[in-house]
Amino acid sequence: MFRFLLKAIACSALIATDVLAEDFVPQFLVTHCTDCHGGTDPEANLPLDVVSTDFTIATTADTWQRVLEQITLGQMPPVSSEQPDADEAARLKAWIRSKLHSVNQTAMIDHKLRSPEFGNHVNHERLFDGSISGPASSPPRLWRLNPHVYDRLVDRIGEGLGRETAIHQPFALDEGKGVIADYAAQNVADSATLQLLLMNCQTLTDFQTTGVSVRDHEGRSRLINRTPPAFEAIIQQDSAPSIEQLQAAIEYQYRLLLERDPTASEAERLIKLCQRAIKMGGNARGLKTMLQAILLQPEAVYRMELGLGPLDQHNRRRLSPTELAFALARAITDKGPSEINVTWPLNSAEGTRKSLLELANQGSLQEPAQIRSVVRQILDDNNMSTANYRMFTEDHKIGNTRVLRFFREFFGYHHAPKVFKDAKRIGHGERYLTDRMVDDADQLVMHLFDRDKDVLRRLLTTNEYFVAYLGSLEHIKADMHYIKTNVNDAGFEFNSAYVKRLEDSGRHPIPIEGPDSRMYVGFYNIDHENWDYPTEQPFRLPKQERAGILTHPAWLIAWSGNFDNDPIRRGKWIRTHLLADTIPDVPLDVNAVVPEDPHKSLRDRLTVTRAEYCWQCHAKMDPLGLPFERYDDFGRYRDREIIGQLLSIFPERHEDAKTLAIDTSGAIDDSGDAKLDGSVADVHELAARLADSDRVRQSFVRHAFRFWMGRNETLADSPTLMAADKAYLENGGSMKAMIASLLSSDSFLYRSSRSEAR
Repeated sequence: MFRFLLKAIACSALIATDVLAEDFVPQFLVTHCTDCHGGTDPEANLPLDVVSTDFTIATTADTWQRVLEQITLGQMPPVSSEQPDADEAARLKAWIRSKLHSVNQTAMIDHKLRSPEFGNHVNHERLFDGSISGPASSPPRLWRLNPHVYDRLVDRIGEGLGRETAIHQPFALDEGKGVIADYAAQNVADSATLQLLLMNCQTLTDFQTTGVSVRDHEGRSRLINRTPPAFEAIIQQDSAPSIEQLQAAIEYQYRLLLERDPTASEAERLIKLCQRAIKMGGNARGLKTMLQAILLQPEAVYRMELGLGPLDQHNRRRLSPTELAFALARAITDKGPSEINVTWPLNSAEGTRKSLLELANQGSLQEPAQIRSVVRQILDDNNMSTANYRMFTEDHKIGNTRVLRFFREFFGYHHAPKVFKDAKRIGHGERYLTDRMVDDADQLVMHLFDRDKDVLRRLLTTNEYFVAYLGSLEHIKADMHYIKTNVNDAGFEFNSAYVKRLEDSGRHPIPIEGPDSRMYVGFYNIDHENWDYPTEQPFRLPKQERAGILTHPAWLIAWSGNFDNDPIRRGKWIRTHLLADTIPDVPLDVNAVVPEDPHKSLRDRLTVTRAEYCWQCHAKMDPLGLPFERYDDFGRYRDREIIGQLLSIFPERHEDAKTLAIDTSGAIDDSGDAKLDGSVADVHELAARLADSDRVRQSFVRHAFRFWMGRNETLADSPTLMAADKAYLENGGSMKAMIASLLSSDSFLYRSSRSEAR
C-alpha cells in the first residue's frame, strides 16, 4: 500500500528535486531549523546546517527520515519557534518522500502513523473544513479475526467447547488503556498464532469425529463429541468413502465455518487430500486431516476485504456482496452474516426475516440508504432489553457487544480492576469490587446508547447512574428471595437482619448477598447499611457529586495511580480523546516521578511540572486533570483531602487526621476551539463545556471511525467523517445514525491502493 502511496506522491508533487535542494530546502532549514541544529553542538546531535541531499548515502537518508518524522508529527520546530505554514511543511515532506522513493526507501514514519496512538496527527481542521472532496476508500486488506469472533466460530462447532477443552485463544489483542486495539494493519497471524491454531484444529476435529477426552469436576475422564451425520457415515464404514460422501462432508464444514459452499476447485483439492490421507491412516484420520485444512483456510483466520467488485472511475473497487455481508457482520457483531437476520422489506410490518448474507447476495445492499437502514435495524434489535445482568447466577451479557467494546476502549474504564491498590488502604472484605463498578458503567453507556439522543453530551454530563442493578424487577425479586431463603449461607443471619431492618423501615435492601459485597456501593458515596435501593434504574445521584462517565468510579480508578490520583494521565486522555490533540512521549532524559510528601496535597506536589522544560507539555494536561481532585483515587467524592501516612482510605478511621481544602480549578487552553478555551472552576464546568464543543464531538467521531474501520483516518476520509458528524447532529445526537453513516461510507465500501498523505 505504502509503495503505491509514495509513487503517487512522487509523480503528482511536480517538484523538481534538484532545484528544491538548491533553493527551497536550504531556505527552509535556515528559517526553521539551523538555529538549534547547527554549529559545533547541534540539538539531538542532528546537524542540519551541513546536511547533504544525496540520498544514496545511508546516513543522509537516515537524517532526512528523522526530519520527516519530526515535521509530520508536529514536534519540530518547537512551539516556541516560528512555525512553517502548512504549504511549506507539505512541500518539504513531499520533497523528502520523493527523494526516498528515488532510492527505493519508504518513509519510516508511515509505520508509526498506522498505529492507533498516532491517529491524531492528521490535521483536524482540514478533516472538517470541507476543503477535501474525496473520493474516499480503504486499502485492500486481510484483517485478522478478533478473539471474540474466533470464540463464536468455536461455539458454532460446539457450544461451550472452549471452556471444556484445551482450546487456546490464538487472536489475543494488546488492549492498551484508552487505545483502539483491533487495527487491521497491526494484527497479523504470526508463527505463534498459527501454532495455536494448529493445536486447536486437532481438538476441534477430534470433537467433530471420534471425540475429545475431558475430565469432570471429580476428575473422572469422559469422551465428548458432536459428530454430524455426514461425518459419521464416513467414520463408521470400513470401505473408502465415495466422492459424494466426501463432497457432503466438505459442504457441511464450509457452511458451518465459512458460511458458503466450496468452489469446484476447492472441493476437488480437498477430496484428493482426504483420499490420500485415508489411504495412509484410515477413514477417521483422513477425515480429520481434511477438516483441519478447512479450519486453516484464510477465511477462518482473516476478514477478506480485498474489493472484488468492479473497478469504478476513481480506480476503486467496491466490496463484493459476500465481502460486504461479512464486513457489516464483523463491524456490528461477533456473528457471521448468515446468523444475523433482519426484516425485509425494511420497515415493513409484513416483511419476512432474511439473513444479512441473503440480502447482500440478492443485491439488496447496493445503495448506502439500504445499508444504513439495515445497520439501524440490527442495532435496534440488540438493545438493553436483550441484556442479562444476573450478577451472581449468570454471565454478564449484553446486546450490541461491539458498541460496548468501543465505549470501553474509548473511555478505558474497564481497566479499573487492573489498577493495583494496597489492600491495607481498602480495609476488610470484598468492598473494593471494581468488576461490579465496570458492570455499572457498562449499563450506563449502553442505556444512553439505546436512548440514542445527545449520546456524547449525556455521557459527559449525566448524574443518572446504575448501581448494582440486575436488569429487571423480576431479577431483583428472584435474588431477594434467594437471599431470604438461602439458610446455608454463612452470613444468613446477618443478611436476614439487614433485609428485615430495611423492609420494616419501608426501604428496599440491596439485592446482594453478604455485607462485604454490599459495601462496594460506598465508592458512589452511598451508605450500604441504610440505602433505599432503587428498583428502577438509572437513578439520580446528587448533582454536585457526579457529572457523567468521567466522574464514574470505574473511570476515575482506571485513570488513577496505585496510591494517588493521576491528573496528568487524566488530562492527557481528555487532550487526546476529546480535543484531537497530540502529546509527545516523555523524553528519555526526564525522570517523570511526582515527589512524595505526605504533608502536601497532590496539586502542590505537581508543581515540579511547572518547570519551563516540563510545562511545554504539562500545560496541555495538568489543567485538564486537576479538577478531578474533587474525588479520591477510589472515585469517591470528597469535601477535603486527608493527608499524612494513612493505612486506610476510610475517613471515619482518621477523624483526627489533617485535612486540606481542595482546589478544583483548572483550564482548557490551546484546544483548537476558541469558544472552548478558558479557566474552569470545577469538574462540572469542565464536563459541561466539553459536552457543548464541536471539536469534542468531532474528535469522538474520529475515534469511532478508527474503531469501525480498523485504521486511522487520512485526509481523503474527510467526506466520510463530515457525513458521520452531520448524521449524528441531524438525528438529534444519534450514535446509531453516526455508525450507520460510517458503515455505508465510501471509506467502508471501497478499496483502493491509493491513499491520501497526511
